[in-house]
Amino acid sequence: MGKIIIFITSWLFYTNVYNQTHAEYYLLCNEADSMTYLGQKKEALENYKKAFRTVDYVHTVNLEKAYSLAEQLKVFDDAYFLARQMIINSGNDAVLKRADAEFKSTDYYRQLKDSTLYFREMYEKRINHQYVKIIDSLYYIDQRIIRNNKSVRGKYQIIRSELPENLFDLDSSNWNYLYQLIHTFGFPSERNIGLNAYGKAWAILHHNLRLKENEKYHPEIFQYVADGDYLPNDILVWYEQFQTQVYGRTFFTTWDNDISEENLKRIDTNRRKFYMKGINSLEFKKGGRFIITKW
Repeated sequence: MGKIIIFITSWLFYTNVYNQTHAEYYLLCNEADSMTYLGQKKEALENYKKAFRTVDYVHTVNLEKAYSLAEQLKVFDDAYFLARQMIINSGNDAVLKRADAEFKSTDYYRQLKDSTLYFREMYEKRINHQYVKIIDSLYYIDQRIIRNNKSVRGKYQIIRSELPENLFDLDSSNWNYLYQLIHTFGFPSERNIGLNAYGKAWAILHHNLRLKENEKYHPEIFQYVADGDYLPNDILVWYEQFQTQVYGRTFFTTWDNDISEENLKRIDTNRRKFYMKGINSLEFKKGGRFIITKW
């Protein structure tokens, strides 16, 4: 127990020493992914930890990658703190079931398990539950009403006679309402509303920001990426659709079957400008029409 208390103090120290340079955070995480791909697991874990020290909130996707490395390397003190933060950030304790047998046999795991309820309470206290409920209702409209996705369920009373003849007109009202919410509650980030609701907000953002009439919002949206509220990869598809539909040219990909040296250099510059991994992380198939992510 004494060792765990000491490590908690150390962890709290280095996770609170930050300068909000998310450009550095993104770059270090990308480098860590590359190191993992090359089999440099120890170096990758250290790079993740270095990245995490630069910000005050670490995204669950990166915590999961670092946790996996810590478990493989049997660095169980790091595994404990990373798993702990994953629960606090996401409210999901599935990491307990996924832990390997060796980690489960340690005092770190027992401490993690004993404290899970407390960590989940920390998550519940952090997120904006009012915002979550509104996002859920907008997602229901986006998926169930507009796109007839019957897998999406919700206890909402919909008066069909009041719906527009073209249900896709509801996309713009969804966006207008979400934009008001952003200026009331902040961007619907993972930190603000939790990982699950962030994914639901993604759908609404995706369906609207790709449209020409909403181009005026792009500079503001890109600032949320720079601030760490909106992950770079989560803008890729809608911005690519916007660029191809409005300007007739790809921006992040070779979906236009152009893998010339000049085009690859252009795409690499664009990706890195938006904190994404460069084209060296990709493998191109069928003339660039299909892209495989290596790391």
